Amino acid sequence: MKRIVFILLFISNFLVHSESLKVGILQFAPPFSSISDKANHYYGFVVALMNIICNRLQEKCEYIPIPKEGELKGLDKGVYHIVFSSTPITTSLPANYRYSLPYLPSDGQFLTLKNNSIDTLNDINFKKVGFFKINFQQSPLLKKYETTNTLIEYTDPAELVNALTTKKIDAILINYQASRFIVNNLNPTEDNQLKLIGDKIPIGSGYGIIALKNQSALIDKINHILLEMEKDGSYLRIYNEYFGANPAYNLHH
Repeated sequence: MKRIVFILLFISNFLVHSESLKVGILQFAPPFSSISDKANHYYGFVVALMNIICNRLQEKCEYIPIPKEGELKGLDKGVYHIVFSSTPITTSLPANYRYSLPYLPSDGQFLTLKNNSIDTLNDINFKKVGFFKINFQQSPLLKKYETTNTLIEYTDPAELVNALTTKKIDAILINYQASRFIVNNLNPTEDNQLKLIGDKIPIGSGYGIIALKNQSALIDKINHILLEMEKDGSYLRIYNEYFGANPAYNLHH
């Protein structure tokens, strides 16, 4: 009888340990995350970051696309255990969820066509501005421009950039790191080259990883690893790989 109980406990522990850590990410949000094939292979900044975190947690990680209902719904339904939030850290997060420490600063950036006469933030007034909904849906930054501009939300970053290059809108507002990536790597034809408008604009307290409150122990471990990575230089190596050299960068100080 004892032998049977031991075997059952062993199998139970093995199954618990062998369950992969499910991580919610966006399917197409370069340079943060993108899917490369039908075999559920993802790449990008948050994937490179999470791969190291998983390695140090000694967990096998499985990347799951965030459902259309939103990142929090995926947590509620048990689709994944944690999710890389694309919305800046806010105090309005319901009490049954918990943020990690920020894994990236949260800044916004305006973009327009290079041959456009919009050169400063003041030039944006009375223009049509598109924005990526998931980054700015709760941002007070939009309120600053909603009285003088026509604001149009997009749920697909590719559609947002396409609307600008086809001149359906005059400017776009997206995450700062994404704007640099677009200008440096995804520039369209020569007639539709893009440029940054003004400086980056702080829009929150950084981007965090979210879990249900009952996963607080996991978040504590992730926080410890994020601080370790900052200290040992592994975070900076990933940051520089995707966003360019920034030796003065310091995430949590």
